Amino acid sequence: MTIRPLLCSLLLPVTLSALLTAPASAAPRMDEKLKASDMIMKSPTGETIPLSACLGNKPLILLFWASWCATCREEIPRLRKLNAGRFKVVAVNEGESAWKTKRFISTNNIDYQVVLDPDGSVAKTFQLPGVPASVILNKAGRIVYKGIGLPEQLDAYEEK
Repeated sequence: MTIRPLLCSLLLPVTLSALLTAPASAAPRMDEKLKASDMIMKSPTGETIPLSACLGNKPLILLFWASWCATCREEIPRLRKLNAGRFKVVAVNEGESAWKTKRFISTNNIDYQVVLDPDGSVAKTFQLPGVPASVILNKAGRIVYKGIGLPEQLDAYEEK
């Protein structure tokens, strides 16, 4: 056996083991408190909305969406029910104009809060890959869920 295959056969398992067991120190922990007062968003009508104003009485669902996203459109009835009940919903539109977003809100009878993220800075803050994605913050402002779309079992995130 030559030295190269021998090194590969010995080092590969060690390297993989180290990668799989190493702590993800660069990634934020799900229970980290968000600095909500630092994040300011804008509604499609130009109103300034601090994220801290959305926190408090109910857990907060931040849903990242776009009008071209079929899954996002399908979730609208569920989001209406959640917002009327146990959660506060804020839909964060990714990369579309205020005009297009206002038209979409009107056409789809959206009655929950919608804000704009024209440059992706809000999504980048949460390290999200794209749309649809969501972040759930508990009443204290701690991230209890971050992922693609909405989780199926939202009850698990209601009281965390």
